[in-house]
Amino acid sequence: MVSRGDTDTSAAENTSTFQLGLDELKRRGSALLVVGSVPTELYTQASKQMLGAPTESRRRLAVVNDSASLETRLPPSARRSPEWTRVIRYATLERSVAAAASGGNPIRSAYERRVNGGMGRLGAEIADDINEYNRLANELAPAELRVAFDALPALLSNYDTEEVFRFLHVMTSHVRARNGMIHVWSPGDKHAEINRMLAPLFDAVVELDVDGKQAIQRWHLQEIDVSSGWFPLED
Repeated sequence: MVSRGDTDTSAAENTSTFQLGLDELKRRGSALLVVGSVPTELYTQASKQMLGAPTESRRRLAVVNDSASLETRLPPSARRSPEWTRVIRYATLERSVAAAASGGNPIRSAYERRVNGGMGRLGAEIADDINEYNRLANELAPAELRVAFDALPALLSNYDTEEVFRFLHVMTSHVRARNGMIHVWSPGDKHAEINRMLAPLFDAVVELDVDGKQAIQRWHLQEIDVSSGWFPLED
């Protein structure tokens, strides 16, 4: 039987190991798979935290659906200029044709643009932004680059899973190579087939859930096999 003191010591050691592991991911770059059968608004809340506080010197890239609202999508007071913030509004081939026919949604800021077409084109545009940020920063510092990728469901509905897997592998490797942090939204339970298949590509899996009226999260660091336990998702 384990005494209360032993349990507290074990919990403290686990917390310390988790924090050290998280700090290491920030130093060397990382990719996070964010999962959970929760409203999109809850993911948006978590993503804004992962993109970094407005007071932090971060270069942010958000890959969003063409209809996404940037007022709720980006951290408040983040520097809205192409040197610090960029937004790619992505539409697949089918949707880009429909948008062209209807006139589409106008682009209203210098830091956002629309990318229509195939997955290869999207990957090239993301790579160009990362390389440009690296040039502007005269080499990006660890965790300076933050990428949010919301377009996974759109890719999975238009491409074979194996193709999407390869795309994610290349994209996450590119972000890690610049010591950046990328998080990818995959709606659904952690144990859903697609999330179990994609998980090995990522350094951590972040679960989102709701406990009563409280939004909560739990992190699983893959390499060291340590979890955080559930804790509140701050506003």
